[in-house]
Amino acid sequence: MPARLAFAALALLALAPLAFWPTYLSKLNVADAYTHAHAALGTCWLLLLLAQPLLIKAALRSWHRLLGRLGVVAGAAFFVSGMLIAHRSVARMSIDQFTREGRFVYLPLAMAAIFGVALLLAVLWRHAAPIHGRFMAATALPLLDPLFARLLFIYAPPLPAEAFYQAPAFGLSLAAVSAMLWSLPDRSPGRRAFQYFSVGVVSVLLGFFVIPHTAAWFSFATWFRALPLT
Repeated sequence: MPARLAFAALALLALAPLAFWPTYLSKLNVADAYTHAHAALGTCWLLLLLAQPLLIKAALRSWHRLLGRLGVVAGAAFFVSGMLIAHRSVARMSIDQFTREGRFVYLPLAMAAIFGVALLLAVLWRHAAPIHGRFMAATALPLLDPLFARLLFIYAPPLPAEAFYQAPAFGLSLAAVSAMLWSLPDRSPGRRAFQYFSVGVVSVLLGFFVIPHTAAWFSFATWFRALPLT
């Protein structure tokens, strides 16, 4: 498990420049502070996911715990920055644009929620290594969609529907939580918590194809847009 998490974090770090070069890295001088902070915190989090398993493998547990304490602060800040960027994206829309596109705030909010819950549960189960490691690995799941959707949009031929751009990340996320749950022994502490979390992840991801198109979600998005956050 630690080696696989480190490899996954390294792969995401390697792919990130390809995904974010056209829209962010090539335009650093015009990006705002929110974007810079979110990008820096996301990079720090991937570096944490890379370093922590290696520290465990090297039996450097005191360094693992110290980095973990710092990581909680970085992770919380990353969650907040994600919420602020989602709010800013809809707050800047005109009424007409919000009516057409406001529903898409579901995805960044959903990813922030998955990250925040996974981080919280990883902290709560920090003394049970197998379940703690799985919740830490699950914090990488919300990073898949921004990465793979951009890679498809930039480098692949146009897809027939917008929802298809989420397919790789959603598929990988569902496969990952299924594999982590299947490999967790039946009597492991925290197994029930991870089961509920996995069901929640699946529900949130599949909800993307239904919930944003409902009147209830539009009402929520309207309320969220009006909050004085940014």
